[in-house]
Amino acid sequence: MKQVKVAFLFFIILFFLSCKKEVFKENNSSQKTSEVQNTYQSSAYKKLKYQEKLQVSKKILLEASLNSADRYMIFNNISYLYGKLNKIDSSIYYSKEMLQLDHVKNNDQYLGNINYKLGGYFIKKDQRDSAFYYYNRSKEYFLNRKDSIYVGRCFLNIAYIESNFGSYSKSDSCAVASIKFINKKRKITTASAYNILAINSKNRFLYNDAISYYLKSIDISNSQRSKIIYKNNLANVYKELKNYSKSILILEDLLKDSIKDLKTKARIIDNLADVKWLKNPEEPILKELLMAKSIRIAQKDNYGLLASYSHLSDFFNRKDKMKSLVYAEKMYETSKKLSRPKDQIEAITKILALQTPQKSIKYYKESIRLRDSLQKTEIKRQYKFAKIKYNFEEEEKEKQKFKTLSIESRWIAEQEINQKKNLLIVGVLLVLGLLFLMYKRKQQHKKGILQETYTTEIRIAKKLHDELGNDIFKTLTKIQSTKFKTQDIIHDLDKIYMQARSISHENDSIETGNNFENYFRDLVASYNSDDCKITLKDLADLNLNELEQEKQVVFYRVFNELFVNMKKHSKASLVVISCKKIKNYLEVVYADNGVGFKDEKIIFKNGLINMETRTKTIKGLIIFENRITGGLKVVFSFKK
Repeated sequence: MKQVKVAFLFFIILFFLSCKKEVFKENNSSQKTSEVQNTYQSSAYKKLKYQEKLQVSKKILLEASLNSADRYMIFNNISYLYGKLNKIDSSIYYSKEMLQLDHVKNNDQYLGNINYKLGGYFIKKDQRDSAFYYYNRSKEYFLNRKDSIYVGRCFLNIAYIESNFGSYSKSDSCAVASIKFINKKRKITTASAYNILAINSKNRFLYNDAISYYLKSIDISNSQRSKIIYKNNLANVYKELKNYSKSILILEDLLKDSIKDLKTKARIIDNLADVKWLKNPEEPILKELLMAKSIRIAQKDNYGLLASYSHLSDFFNRKDKMKSLVYAEKMYETSKKLSRPKDQIEAITKILALQTPQKSIKYYKESIRLRDSLQKTEIKRQYKFAKIKYNFEEEEKEKQKFKTLSIESRWIAEQEINQKKNLLIVGVLLVLGLLFLMYKRKQQHKKGILQETYTTEIRIAKKLHDELGNDIFKTLTKIQSTKFKTQDIIHDLDKIYMQARSISHENDSIETGNNFENYFRDLVASYNSDDCKITLKDLADLNLNELEQEKQVVFYRVFNELFVNMKKHSKASLVVISCKKIKNYLEVVYADNGVGFKDEKIIFKNGLINMETRTKTIKGLIIFENRITGGLKVVFSFKK
């Protein structure tokens, strides 16, 4: 019955408009504007649904005699309605149509409002570079109007966009400008400005500054919804500082109040459970995690579900590997549907830690593809944003110059501008070329590291299969025999243990930093035995503790590989490692009295290839050769 009434009202309005057609033609401009206003303000119009209101507005728009003011009102209404129907492209189209109207072109108030509206629509489309352009244009028009409130709001939106692109210093400047222009006249905007200052500080690991700004946001804001968001953000900062007790106190205090928005409530419940778990992994938080997940499923909050699945996977990681894997895979599938590559990579990282090597290969490849794609997308996004900023700044410069130059000097000024542009374009092209070369080298370096990682995984898998797997199988076969000897089994198990320990030692984490030299000496000592004596000469001259972390890791891995090869193949009884520093280069010579390379041929297999690959990552050099007196000689050098 209600739908029939609404439809009836809709047709009455259309009939009213058709009856008024002749009246529109005869009346003057002010009367026509009044008719449009009367239509929009009528109770019958207000009862219509958005789609029906849209049809009414388009019907009015067909009236040929409408003046510029009429069209502005109608375009503005249509743009608003499309926004409500989530058809943002149409909203943008009609907003841009408003900019072409005669009475708008020279009116700073209208131009400021329309550009501000366009900025908001582009934010909804996640086209922040375009939003930046329109908010800046809006700001200039409101500056002309000396409308400090809207100038402050424009600066605030620009600050959020700059922060999103990682330009935290520029974002800070815009946030401070917003606070100055608002001048305490609008609390919600001022609180938001302090919030963005807090976000920027947190992203730069300035946690104490972030806490200070969040507290100001909470104190200034007169919106309960905003206060909840700021307090939740504040709790996250304390979590980063590992002050879990403080974080828990804030989140528990939030849950004491009635939170109407269920998505927000679920986020706080989930965050609280996560912080409790970080403080104490044995804390019984499963009920809270599942509650947050259930609310998010009911609310169709897929973005929130990503956090729930992530936390549940972490929670079950030590307790139930299968459940942990299930939630990691759910996180992966959800992030894939939402086109969230960063969350996909996080989910894949969890899956790789839980899945078998054979099943992990496709995820591993997908992770590499996503990282490359993400990096390329970010470079393009940053470039496009920089280009829009540059174009806007140039546009504003030209406008300012055209205002101040006389007619006689305009031609000269244009010539100067063109020359500057040409030089700037050449400069930009040179810079872009340089950036491209740097990027290419960086990609090649990353590719080498990924290849090294992949090779290491293959080597480990091969050892597990060919060596450890075979020995385990032989031992199982002996046990199944009725004539097995206990001593033989003990000997075999001891051999398996030593092999597993060797594989672990080759691939475990490395202690870097100020104690690296002692850590390396321990490595040498572990391979030193009665069968093979290892002598270190002048190791202290290298100052290994002062090396960069990457170089310490490579140094350790190269010599660990050498020692492993020495134990397995060389049959050496004596090894001498000589160290010396030549200007900015460090050189280490390894020499043993083993068998060396057969027939003077150096065959590069996995071990030698790994050493070469690692050495290249620090731009070093490694040379293998047979000694004249017998044995192997390796010269390893790199820049300090």
